[in-house]
Amino acid sequence: MKRFGWICLVVILILAAFLALHRDLLPLYLNHFAGRIGGEGKMVIELEEGHTSERDGVEKDHVEHRAATDLDSLAGQITAGITDDYGKLCAVYDWVTANIAYDVEKARDMESYGSGAEYLLEKRKGVCHDYADLTRALLEAVGIEASYEKGDVHPASDRVERHAWNNARIGESWYGLDTTWGAGFVNQEKGLFIQRPSRLYLTTPEELARLHGEPAYKEFREMELRREEASLADPLYLPEYEARLRLLINETRAAAGLAPFIEEERLLATARQSAAAAAEEVCSGREYSLASLKEELEQKALELRLEKAGIYTFTLWDYPLPTVEEIHRFIVAEEENTYLKEAGFQSLTAAVIRRGDLVIVTLLFLSFY
Repeated sequence: MKRFGWICLVVILILAAFLALHRDLLPLYLNHFAGRIGGEGKMVIELEEGHTSERDGVEKDHVEHRAATDLDSLAGQITAGITDDYGKLCAVYDWVTANIAYDVEKARDMESYGSGAEYLLEKRKGVCHDYADLTRALLEAVGIEASYEKGDVHPASDRVERHAWNNARIGESWYGLDTTWGAGFVNQEKGLFIQRPSRLYLTTPEELARLHGEPAYKEFREMELRREEASLADPLYLPEYEARLRLLINETRAAAGLAPFIEEERLLATARQSAAAAAEEVCSGREYSLASLKEELEQKALELRLEKAGIYTFTLWDYPLPTVEEIHRFIVAEEENTYLKEAGFQSLTAAVIRRGDLVIVTLLFLSFY
């Protein structure tokens, strides 16, 4: 027993001497016997600045892979069932222009926002370089070669801007596509983006360069497209606009100390038909005439006991549909060309129709005996 005691004493002295030489290991031993390292069951590993753990790399790769997978998945959904590359090109263009809005706020302060294809997919709004980046990524995801282009453009005769767009190659043919301009336009007066998808900016690189560089040609082609689209649309009569317009006109009359107009419904169908005929002429690029309407009123004068009539018709290209108040302001601004404040007329027929982006208003100022 005494011998065992001596052995234990020797072991303790050796262990004490060892720990005295290696004091930094003492906490590790104590923690090990407590069953933990670093506190509360967590392993804390401090990395020097500039180093990256293997786990961080895995997570970063996962994020990039997920973004790429989302783009690939979206591209597949957009082009589902389409077998030819040109059809896929059009599908990508149509999707981007219909689903992505231009970010007016970001355009004013680019440094405060993110950018790129993934950013645009998340926010669903961005500026030209975001559009071009997303369009290229979607096209490449479906196997279409695409490039990112940038340079100066002339959206109006008094403006020059830096811009981005894409070129895409199918076989031996190159296409130019600007999904930013194709998505719509910014109402400069109101500072608002108006979503108005158009195929005008899916064309050849040469035609796109002309649209980018010649404001007058751009305006001509946009109006040409508007006429084509309006000619394919059915005329829509807007009775709510007609009623509201009569009310606003009578308020203007009252402010001028004049008696309000009496609504005349018997000539409403005639006024609407005349407006529809005028729309047909305008969509065809021809000047419209009021001669047929004047002739019809003369034929009905005896039956209706119509003494005299004043005709006012105007056309307005606008998108979205202007409010009745905006139309009324236009009529008031044209007061000298209307019979708005003439005391000799007692009744009014108002016809308002829409055909595509075209609005036609026909007003009949009437006096009966």
